[in-house]
Amino acid sequence: MGRPLRFEAADTFYHAFARGNERRDVFHDARDREHFLGLLGLLEDRFGAEPWAYMLMPNHYHLVLRTARPNLSRALHWLGVAYTNWFNARHARSGHLFQGRFKAFVIEDEAYLRQLLLYIHRNPLRAGLVGRLADYSWSSYPCLAYGRGGPEWFRAGRALRLFGGEAGEFRRAVQNYSEEAGRLLENLRHGIWLGSAEGLRALAERMGLARRAGQPQARALLRSAGGPTVAAAAERLAERLGIGRDELDGLRRPRRHVVRPMRDVLIHLLWRSGDWRLDEIGAHFGVGSSGAAGAGRRGAAHLHGNRRLAQRLQGRERK
Repeated sequence: MGRPLRFEAADTFYHAFARGNERRDVFHDARDREHFLGLLGLLEDRFGAEPWAYMLMPNHYHLVLRTARPNLSRALHWLGVAYTNWFNARHARSGHLFQGRFKAFVIEDEAYLRQLLLYIHRNPLRAGLVGRLADYSWSSYPCLAYGRGGPEWFRAGRALRLFGGEAGEFRRAVQNYSEEAGRLLENLRHGIWLGSAEGLRALAERMGLARRAGQPQARALLRSAGGPTVAAAAERLAERLGIGRDELDGLRRPRRHVVRPMRDVLIHLLWRSGDWRLDEIGAHFGVGSSGAAGAGRRGAAHLHGNRRLAQRLQGRERK
């Protein structure tokens, strides 16, 4: 399986999180948590990554970070390796501590950032670890809500700016947050973007996803961002092959026991692009997956045996 898409840029907010391998605990006691927070506090000096919020749960962590440079992967890779090496030495163990690479998504703007800060700080309540958030020490909540506790390096004023600079306003917002998590996470798109569809389209352009359409996650993101549909791609191919609009419409209408090589060529070319599954292509032409597979094989054979058609497709036909 390929690595998930990552978007790294300066002056960008991320929600990053990692879970323990086999969902096992990654923090056994206060000393483990304190050491992790000590490493977290080094990210800004070493990588320019500002921690705006943190939440340490028994078997995973959540971070809200703002990057000054496009180096999120370097920063969190260092954090994970440094903590794992220390943890393994302390607890006489070896091997992976976290389950795969960290996960992260971009936060579009301050409105989504504000909601996310409220959401992650309620994790101990959702997990049943405490009855009051004030009783959970291993998050940035006490620092932000009451101005107490937490590591010396944590700068609460950054996040509090979104709440008028007032700890009381933040505290009330968290307490009154009516578990809108479902609505918030409905705006998490393809595990990479928390925000609007319009923002996702802009992100797709910045990432150059059209050049990475061979990756399933990139294809799915492109579609959500308004990328080309099967119909649009079929029309472009038809134009290159000299197939008119009326003829193309006719090729989409199912006709039993009729050989239609140009339809088969289109199906083959659409499948070969890697942008769509056979069932998606077949639905466009009114056939099932197996019918599309058979048509694609016939189309490949027809294209191979028709040099003039192949040249036309490649734009090399002589005028």
